[in-house]
Amino acid sequence: MPARSALARFLVTPEARSALTAAQDLLVGVDLAIDPRPNPLFIHGPSGSGKTHLMTALAEELTSCGLHVCLMSANDFAAERAHKADVLIVEDLHHLPTRHVEPLIRLIDDRLQYPLIFTALSGPGRLTRRGTPLPARLTDRLGSGLVVAIEPMRKPSRRRLLEAFAEEAKMRVAPAILDWLAEHLTAGGRQLEGAIRQLKTLQRLQAKPLRLDDVRAHFRAEIEAQAPTVKRIAEHVSGYYAVKPKLLLSARRSHDVLLPRQVSMYLARQLTDLSLVQIGRFFGGRDHKTVQHACRKVEAAMKDDMALSGAVRRMHAELT
Repeated sequence: MPARSALARFLVTPEARSALTAAQDLLVGVDLAIDPRPNPLFIHGPSGSGKTHLMTALAEELTSCGLHVCLMSANDFAAERAHKADVLIVEDLHHLPTRHVEPLIRLIDDRLQYPLIFTALSGPGRLTRRGTPLPARLTDRLGSGLVVAIEPMRKPSRRRLLEAFAEEAKMRVAPAILDWLAEHLTAGGRQLEGAIRQLKTLQRLQAKPLRLDDVRAHFRAEIEAQAPTVKRIAEHVSGYYAVKPKLLLSARRSHDVLLPRQVSMYLARQLTDLSLVQIGRFFGGRDHKTVQHACRKVEAAMKDDMALSGAVRRMHAELT
């Protein structure tokens, strides 16, 4: 039986299907010399959503076609290496050092006839590094081709991934344990892969089969550590909207601060057990009526504003 191709081995989840399709289309376009094709290809999604696995598989496929593929992280970007490649893949653009911004802009302008692929945590228009937005001269170029999002994995996909990791580790895990892990471990593929490794170690350390109570006890600290707090929510939302977290606690009421503050209050109400008074106290000592108004306003706006609704739902998923 012939070996399966690298992209065929990539575990397809509903959340990553569009990104896989875009990678396959790029591969077909390169193989058949189809021109023009959308360039650059920009894939974004939360940490642990499978971007690196997909890029590694794509690089393997392209290399098997006889192409010179340069795959590098943004933090280690090197223009000289990039210029020698037939295909360039740069991962984690949210880590791009400031000194590499202009060289990357020049490279994109010079090499649009060659496939350019980038990944990041967020779309081009929301790219920041340490809270500072990347310049529009770069983000406009990054968004000029095909932009594809990988959504945070939902429970059925996490369950399926756990099964795949367990099978790869040649380990039998009770369905109830897989269900519980899929429900509570929400940080992405790396966390799920690590969980199976931990289960294998636990199994070796005890003579009897693993019980659900054993697994709950083992992962309790890890789950408590990832539980959303109002501070974590505020930092996550401010990162999405590219504002400094401390501004959400300030008296400023400009729209660029007011909206992320209200979204933060709404998510804090949804994801924590804090009262309106406690949430208001965190956001600069505001009273409970202010928090209540913010929650109602965001809830009402989400019914008519699909962009806001999508952003809030995405942040909700990333925080849980």
